[in-house]
Amino acid sequence: MAIVEAASCGLQVVSTKVGGIPEVLPESLIILCEPSVKSLCDGLEKAIFQVKSGTLPAPENIHNVVKTFYTWRNVAERTEKVYERVSKETVLPMHKRLDRLISHCGPVTGYMFALLAVLSYLFLIFLQWMTPDSFIDVAIDATGPRRAWTHQWPRDKKRDENDKISQSR
Repeated sequence: MAIVEAASCGLQVVSTKVGGIPEVLPESLIILCEPSVKSLCDGLEKAIFQVKSGTLPAPENIHNVVKTFYTWRNVAERTEKVYERVSKETVLPMHKRLDRLISHCGPVTGYMFALLAVLSYLFLIFLQWMTPDSFIDVAIDATGPRRAWTHQWPRDKKRDENDKISQSR
C-alpha cells in the first residue's frame, strides 16, 4: 500500500544507505533506510506523511541545493571520505569471506557465489603469477613540488609566495 501511494505522490526521496548515498546527499534531503523491506516501507510512510503535511521540500528547492554539491572540490572531498572509510575496514581472510557468502546468501546461491569467489581468487593468483608485482610500474608522487599540493594555503599567503616567485624571475 505504501509503495503504491508513494509512487502516486511522485516520491523520489527514499533510498537505502547502500552504495555511498549518505556521502552524497545529506539526511535533510533524503530519507535513508536500511536495505530491508520493513525499513523501506517505514521510510516511504515517513515520506508520504511529509508530503501530506507539507513539510517535504519542493523538488525545485532540493534541485537547487543538490546542484551546489557537484563542484569538483565537493565531489573529490566526498570521494575521499568514501575511500577513507573503506580503507579503515578490516580485510577478511578468504575462508571468512566464503563463510559470510554462504551464511548471508542462502544455501544454494551462497555456495554458487562462494564458488565464483574462489574462481575469481584463483584467476587473480594466476594473473599475479603471469605479471608479478615487481613488473608493475610504481605511480609517481603527484603531490607537487615539495608536496605543495597537499596543503590548503591561505589566499593571502599564497599570493605573497606567487609575488616573490614572479619578482625573482
